[in-house]
Amino acid sequence: MADSERISWYPIAPREDLSPEARALFEQLDQKLGFVPNVFLAFAWKGPRFDKWRAHFDDLMQPTPGLGKAEREMISVAVSMRNGCLYCLVAHGFAVRALLKDPVKGDRVTFDYHRAGLSARHIAMLDYAVKVTEAPATCTEADIEALRAHGFEDGDTWDIAEVAAMFNFTNRLASATGMIPNPEYHAMAR
Repeated sequence: MADSERISWYPIAPREDLSPEARALFEQLDQKLGFVPNVFLAFAWKGPRFDKWRAHFDDLMQPTPGLGKAEREMISVAVSMRNGCLYCLVAHGFAVRALLKDPVKGDRVTFDYHRAGLSARHIAMLDYAVKVTEAPATCTEADIEALRAHGFEDGDTWDIAEVAAMFNFTNRLASATGMIPNPEYHAMAR
């Protein structure tokens, strides 16, 4: 694979043209990960929209007592698998492997969560996220009641739906703009 591989079908903004916040984020990511995720590089040319999307994404992915970071990332890959999103499967597949500290289970969650050895609670959570993805108009209050029966509070069930919705948006944007995942992700947390 060539270093010059395009990461999007759209322009990549030069860093000096980005907002001070985006430049600071990119510097922080370069130091922490050794690279800037291509989704950020590809989306940053849209300036304020990128900043708003990133702020919402960062806030939404913060763990809460009822829905941890690993669970939010599990939702991301279950949704991304249904949408066939190359970028998010690779990038968030890494996150699931890292957060679970188990690369085999992480990959199983990413590709077929029903056969990953998850709890009934997690299966219910992911089944609901997939329903939000595939047939949102068929969601009913009974779906929320089923999640409550597994110990999810109302804030958790809302977040399950919102994380699923965020990844449906992001998957569609990544696929429609030709985003390619960073090659570094493939070997991480293995």
